[in-house]
Amino acid sequence: MTEVKIGNILVGDNHPCFTIAEAGANHDGSIEQALKLIDAAKESRVDSIKFQTYKASKLTTKSAPKYWDDGKKNETQFDVFKKLDILTNDNWKEIFEYSSKKGIMAFSTPFDFDSVDLLYSFGVPAFKIASADITDIPLIEYVAAKKLPIFISTGMASQDEIFEAVEAIKNQGNHDIIIMHCITSYPTKFEDSNLSMITSLKKQFPNHVIGFSDHTLGTTVALCSIFYGSSCIEKHFTFNKTLSTSPDHRLSLDVSDFQKLISELRIAESSRGSSLRENFQSESEAVKFARRSLVSKMRIPKGTKITKDMLDIKRPGTGIKPKYFSQIIGYIAQHDIDEDMTIKWSDIKEKNE
Repeated sequence: MTEVKIGNILVGDNHPCFTIAEAGANHDGSIEQALKLIDAAKESRVDSIKFQTYKASKLTTKSAPKYWDDGKKNETQFDVFKKLDILTNDNWKEIFEYSSKKGIMAFSTPFDFDSVDLLYSFGVPAFKIASADITDIPLIEYVAAKKLPIFISTGMASQDEIFEAVEAIKNQGNHDIIIMHCITSYPTKFEDSNLSMITSLKKQFPNHVIGFSDHTLGTTVALCSIFYGSSCIEKHFTFNKTLSTSPDHRLSLDVSDFQKLISELRIAESSRGSSLRENFQSESEAVKFARRSLVSKMRIPKGTKITKDMLDIKRPGTGIKPKYFSQIIGYIAQHDIDEDMTIKWSDIKEKNE
């Protein structure tokens, strides 16, 4: 059985879907807002909250254009990220200490080596590699060498790029990998979700857990993903969708959204059941009373040879099955059989007995 242990939670096909509230940079550079996100995540009943840890100067050139449309023109990536990278190391320490105090798992996506080391020093239970960094093999190797479980998003990646990234992690002796299907489009249109990729990833990487990092609006696509084999769902998260410093607020779930998603996930998980058509206990009464049996059309005295015109096929299904209709022609009634009674094998015997 393929599974990965994150903190004290097992993630895999035979476990409840692991949920990540992706707070990202929705703290908007405010420690107070970061702590409020943790409180909101706890209220949402998610398994974990995840942030993003970076410095704009290490992430992008000052002229790199944005690849998302948030309606704010004349801004570069650097302009956006610089407004969001002002938390200090002490702030980050407070964030993880507060998460621990509140009893909710917290980790982060590092975007540079220093951020990896900083997060590792706080005892995070896992790391996340962003889709944009799936080709940054040196960063992936550095993270993998910490020997903590790794979530790795696959947005924009070719099959070869996914394979190379996974191999880079495994070459560091780290096999605790959760591969996240992802579409790097904000927000992702429903028709672009390509959930069948989850099935493909499960076939291509049978020894690894597969999840889904979802950028669509709402909860429907994320919920559907578990029927394709997703064992982990990540959704952007905020306590206030009207905030605008971080571009992710507008496509995030809030507390009530996440509560709804988790409730629906539990229902969906229980509804998956078995892939084999077996005698389900819930159908036992229907098997007995909705199916049909051979029934006497008339009173059949003891010793009478059974003929076709003496038989009918009716509910309930507690007698001889209809498929034996022709077989019992010529059998002998062992005792009187009243009209309109289900016929059991104990009621008849073969004529030569």
